[in-house]
Parts: sequence; structure tokens; C-alpha cells
Amino acid sequence: MKQILSKAVGIDLGTTNSAVAVMDRTDTDIVLHEDRRATTTPSCLWKDPRSGELVVGRLAARRVGTTPAPIRSIKRLMGRPDTVRVTDEDMTPEQVSSLVLAEMKRQIQQDVAAWDSADTSWEVDRAIVTVPAYFDQPAIEATRHAAEMAGLEVLDLLHEPTAAACYHCWSHKTDNGTFLVYDLGGGTFDASVMRCTAGAFEVLGISGNNMLGGDNVDAEMARRLQEYLVEDDYAFDLDLAGDDEDKIRFAQLKFLAEGVKQGLSAQDLFMFRDSGTVRDKDGTPVIIDRMVERAEFEEVARPVVARTIGYCHEAMELAGKVAGISLSDVDQVILAGGSTHMPLVREMVTRELCGPDGARCAEPVYEKVDTIVALGAAIRASAVGGLRSHNPERTFRIFFRGTGATGTTKTRVAGRAEALTADADLDGGHIRLSTAGYDDEADLGPDGVFGFSRVPVQAGAESLLAFDLYDGEGTRVMSTVRTVTHDDDLGIDGGETSPPTLSKSFSLQVNRAGRPHVKELVPATTLLPTRAQFSFQHPGNTEQVLFPLYQHRRRVQVIEVQVPPSTPRGAEISFDVHIDAQYLITVRGAVGNTEFDAAVEKAPPRPEPTRAEIDQLVSRFTNAVMYLKAGDHAVAQAKWDMTMASLESAWRNNDRVQLEHDLEELEFVIDSLAVVEITLVPPKAEFDAIVTECREFNLRVRQAAVGTAITHDEQELAKSIDAQVDQGERAYRNRDQRAYGEAIEQLYGILRWLDGQYKKTPEGKDNRSEEERVADAADAVGHLARGEVMRLAESKGRADYVREITEIIRDLAECQRDAGRDTGRTQTRIAQHQRRLRQIRDVLVSGAHDVDSLPVDATS
Repeated sequence: MKQILSKAVGIDLGTTNSAVAVMDRTDTDIVLHEDRRATTTPSCLWKDPRSGELVVGRLAARRVGTTPAPIRSIKRLMGRPDTVRVTDEDMTPEQVSSLVLAEMKRQIQQDVAAWDSADTSWEVDRAIVTVPAYFDQPAIEATRHAAEMAGLEVLDLLHEPTAAACYHCWSHKTDNGTFLVYDLGGGTFDASVMRCTAGAFEVLGISGNNMLGGDNVDAEMARRLQEYLVEDDYAFDLDLAGDDEDKIRFAQLKFLAEGVKQGLSAQDLFMFRDSGTVRDKDGTPVIIDRMVERAEFEEVARPVVARTIGYCHEAMELAGKVAGISLSDVDQVILAGGSTHMPLVREMVTRELCGPDGARCAEPVYEKVDTIVALGAAIRASAVGGLRSHNPERTFRIFFRGTGATGTTKTRVAGRAEALTADADLDGGHIRLSTAGYDDEADLGPDGVFGFSRVPVQAGAESLLAFDLYDGEGTRVMSTVRTVTHDDDLGIDGGETSPPTLSKSFSLQVNRAGRPHVKELVPATTLLPTRAQFSFQHPGNTEQVLFPLYQHRRRVQVIEVQVPPSTPRGAEISFDVHIDAQYLITVRGAVGNTEFDAAVEKAPPRPEPTRAEIDQLVSRFTNAVMYLKAGDHAVAQAKWDMTMASLESAWRNNDRVQLEHDLEELEFVIDSLAVVEITLVPPKAEFDAIVTECREFNLRVRQAAVGTAITHDEQELAKSIDAQVDQGERAYRNRDQRAYGEAIEQLYGILRWLDGQYKKTPEGKDNRSEEERVADAADAVGHLARGEVMRLAESKGRADYVREITEIIRDLAECQRDAGRDTGRTQTRIAQHQRRLRQIRDVLVSGAHDVDSLPVDATS
């Protein structure tokens, strides 16, 4: 009988270039597709305006700088609601990527077709597609969709660093080790800490940036080339925001810059020559004949590469929390991605991550960096995808698990037989195995599962196993063969990995005391699949409640909870969020015992960033970072400065996607400091204002006491103020609210004492009327209520206190109006409110129980 066989392939869908590979028939070597000695294909799409033909790859890349322009770097838009113009039609990023993946499928089909024989044909129908470890959930889902549109069954979406580590261990026959994978591609950067134990992989830490890669270097080098041309009196003052022709000119410069980068990756000097590729704004052909030194290029590239090192340390910090390891426990730093061809990358990685103060290796592993991800994906695809065989009519299918290579002469063969049409039936069926000198039969278990143990294979050779499949009536319905190769020196097969690890936390935006609040739902480094529960009170007057779902700083999806119309206001509603191993999110909700479905929809696009928004972030960061410890301050400042430099470049280049991403990075930097920024009350600026007031008042009292009988030791009091300042500053750095609050209370005490002393002097004599004193007292207590105490109540989520403080503020306003009527009674009310506010403040700061809120018998 003729058979149709298929093996899963591994595809690296890259920003700049893509690659595809498959394990060979015997699962002992890897077939990497090559086209004219090139092992990668540009991830580039172009549509011929005359014929309408869609062109993918090298021919499309040759159209860079022409009109209509080809589509490049589409990976950076995956998961976004954008479209791109492909000559005369709009396409989504998924559609463009599906065409690139279809080309990868077509290419590897040529390779596996060479295995065809008279009774066997090979096809490509399944794949493992790699994604950056730091991809957002929408980008992962978009990649899956693109692969399915390309006609591929997606077995897994494998993290690119995991694939790289898998190939390294397979090629070096390493079963154990801890690795830091440094993956710098054309558009993304990943840093992942991996541990391999007895051939099984485990992800310990992940960090990265989905908008950081060789594209950024090309853009910065294009800017430098633009400066050269302006110096040579060409009209090259480009308006990238408003002039489409200028955008084309910059794309041409970026393409030329990429050539400079490639040239200087192989040599110290590069003679940059170009005649007429670009025309300036006056239409003059640009002639370039210039020697560029590597040092000059590295000056441009260094800020981009320097940013990657911080992400490596972040990944190591996570690995330290998860597994208690540090950089000194890393055996190898493995490089991946085409941008690691830059000597600067290897130099900085060696200096910052390897050697005596870093990993155990003297230098990083620099092998097959362009294709290491595709090669690793092919190894994984072979182990996960096994071998699949159809009969010609495609009515029956046999799936063999695992690889066809073994290190023993007695092996296990297992799999599953399936009937694919309604009139085909395998209930009660069995399968027969035959090989040289050996026959065996196995009944089909539930779902067609079968297994053979201790099947003999020839030592150091390839054995042919023949299988016949029988239905419940004993009729043979399908025959197929599988080869098993014995090799004593096999490396790991890539078949085992730990469950996928969530690289970025998921958070929900909820309302707390009337204000938006981000609540972490699933923390980073959580293993998938996972579940999380959340409950809330029905707000009333609506049958739909929306919960924005964030990953990192990006609003990725919206959970729409459809509440039954009969649900009363205040009823408790809960929902379960389930995230499977491939990042698919499903939500189920319940009101009491009544369950209902909740939809997960794409989030609306973020408004285009503005200068005002950026300036506001700068102000927030300045306030948040000012009082950090020196080391923490330096780290935060360095990350901020590098991201701001990228943002400013994106602003100049009118790169909206890069701009939005960098803005989110800046927000994340601030969020990492937010525990200092928002949990200590009052804000640091208010603390500083109290200190300034104390010092100024101290000087004023000394001056007012001159020539009077009042004794005022200014220096001694200055020491007392300094002591409280030291305590307050130290408490603020250590995030110690109790000590911080005590220092502020002491400073307020000093202010009150100084006020008393000042009033004894002729200058400080209180000439206010009784009515004015009462009104001023009400205003002062109102300031306490509206400021420090209200902020504390809101930050602690105490809606009951928020309501009580609001009532106090209203009554204090009445006290101001009533100041002239019954001053004694009004003063009593103000004093009561002041005591209550201090009590609330003390409870919120200390976390103690509020005695006034307990039942009477609870305090007896």
C-alpha cells in the first residue's frame, strides 16, 4: 500500500530573515533549507503592480527604496490592530506573515520531496513556529493565526531562546548545564536563562524588548549617513512626519546603512560607495564615496547594544528568585540572532557577562547564529511531532510518537491510530508490527493508542519496521513503515521541556475608591497552563462590565463580563481566567451558583503619544528616583536614559510603533519605582516642604526674639530638625511608612512649638479675631483631611474611611461658615475631627484595628 508521510518542521519567523529546517528521515541530522547557499530568506513581501503577483523573500527585498515599497519588519506589528499598504491593498500583519510562512513551507517541501519513493510521498503539514520569549499574548496569538493561514498545523509556539539552547545541547551532546541565551535579532531582543537536566529543559528567567534589534542600529546609522549627505551639501533635511517621499528616502538610507553594518561586521574599514540609489529633495542623484571605520559605526551602535545587557541582568535576577542561581552558575552564554555578527556585541557580552566576574565561560558561544533557532525548532518538532502516516484516501492515519533514533538495541514504539471519516471505524481493532526476525501485535486502546515494548533494532544501523492496521472485523485497512536508527552516541532529542513560562505578568484594571487601580492577576514566571480567580461587586445599572487586561504596560485585551439583568447592585460576581500552554485565554463567570460566559476581546489601540505625555513621565520619574539609594538610582537612571534616547530617535524618525513601545518602557521603569512613589504618604515633596518650613521658622523666631527676654537656641533646634530629616530620609529610602510618619509627626511638633514661641514675640503676636482663628483652624484640619489622610485611605483601598473623611471635610467647611456664630462649639467640632483624622491616620499607617469600628463588647 502507498503511504503519505509527514514530519513536523521548525520555522524561525524572523523580523529581518526567516529560516526553516527539518530532521532527516532517520532523525539523526538536520536538513536546513538553502537557496543558492543562503540559509535564510528575507522576511519581506512585495506586490508587483503590473501582474499583481505577491513576491516573498530575496526578490522582494531588492525592491527596498522603490515605489511601491516592499513590506519589511512586519514582526514588530504582530498583535497590533495596524494594517500595511501592499502596493494597492491593505493587509494585516498576520496576513503578511502568513505569506512568509507559506514560502517557508514551500521551501522545505522541496527538501522533503527528495525523500519520495515509488510507494511513499512526503508532505509538510505541521510545524513548530518560534516566537520571541518576550512577545505579548496578542503577538503570540497572531503568529499562530498566521501559521494556520499558511496551511500549517501549529504543534507549538516555541520561545526562540529555548530553541537555541536545544540546538546547542543537541550539537554538543550536552545533557546538563545552565545557559544564558542572548538573542539579538533584526527587531527583537530576548534574554533567557535555561537549565538542562538529563536532557529536559527548564526556563528560569526571561527578559527582553520586542522593539530592540538590528533595525534600531540601521535607523541610527541611517541618521549618521543623512548627516554626511547634509555636510556634502545635498538637500537632505527630511520631514518624516509629513512627506511620503522623504519616508522613501530614509528607507533607502536605512537599506544602505544595513550594508555598512554587514560590511563592518567582517572588516575594520568599509569603503562605502553608492551612485544614484538615492536622490535628494532637489532631485539630485546622490554620489557616496566614503571610508567608514568600524569605530565610527560602533559609536552609533553602542547605545543599542548597551541596552541589551540590562535585560540580561533582569533575566538573571528572575532566575535568582526562581532557582537561587546567579551569573556565576551559568555554564555558557549562547548567542543567537543575525545582529550578534557585530563584533561589538561579542565584545560587550564577553566583557559584561563572561569571565572571572560573570559566567563560567571565557567568551560566548558564537555558532550558526542566523539559523540556530530554526535548527533547534526542527529538533523539537521531530520529538513532539513524531512521524505521521496517511493512507492515500486519507481515511486512516497512524501517528508515531517521538523520534526515529535510539541509543539502545531494544526500543519502545508507541503511537495512535485514527479513523478520519464517518464511515471508517477502528473500534476493536489492532495493529501488527513486523521487522527482521520479529513480529508482534497490539490491541488499540482508548482513542486508538498502542505501544510495543523491547522491539529489537540492529546495532549501529537502520531498521525498517512495518505496520499493518486492522479494523474490528480483522480487515487490514492501512499499511505503513517506520525506520528506527540505532546510534550509541546520540545527543539529547529536545523532547522534554518544562511547561511554558509566562514572561510578563497579566494584570486587571479595576476601580478602587472610585479610581483606576491595576491589580496583578497572574505574576511573571508563572508556569502555563494556569488559572486565576477574581471577584467584584456588581456596580448596578449595567448588564456588561469591562475589565481591561494588561500584560506588562500594554493593554492587550478586554474581558467583557455579561451580567444577568436580574443581578442586584452589590452582588458578588466572580470569574475564572484560564491561560493555556499556548497563551489562549478563556474566561468563565458566575453570580452565586449561576455560571455565564465572559468574552475576551482585543483592546482598542492606544492614542498616539504626545509631547505633553512624555513631559509628564519625565516629571514623574524625576520625583520617583530622586531619593533612591545611590546604586538603585544609578540603575534606574541608566535604563531611563537609554530608553529616552531610543524614544527621541523614534520621535525624530516618526516611528510611531517604536515611540509607543518606548513610552510603555518608560512607564514600566516608573512602575518599578511606584512602591516608593505611591505607598509612602505624604509625598516626599510635602515632607521637604515641612522641613523647609521648620528651618525658615527657626530662623524667623531667632530674629523675632532679638531684644526680648525670650531665649531661643537656634542651633540646638536645628540639630533636632536635622535628626528628624535624617530619620525621614532613611525611612523613605527603606520604604518604612511608620518611621517616615513618626519623623513627619515630630517635625509638625517642632512647628507647633516654634509657633508658640513666635507668638510670644511682639512680631508674632496673634491679632486675629476669634472668628478668624476658628476659620483658620478649620482650614488647617481640612488640609490634613484632604491631603495626607485621604491619600492614605485611598492607597489602602479603605472605601469606608474615604466616605468618613469626605463627611469630615464637608463638616469642616460648615465650621468655617459657622465660625462667627458659636465659636466654642465650633472649636470643639474641629478638635474632634482633628483627633479622628489622626486616629484614622495611625490605623492606616500601622495596620492596627480601628477600635471605633469594633462592636462594643469587643473592647471590654
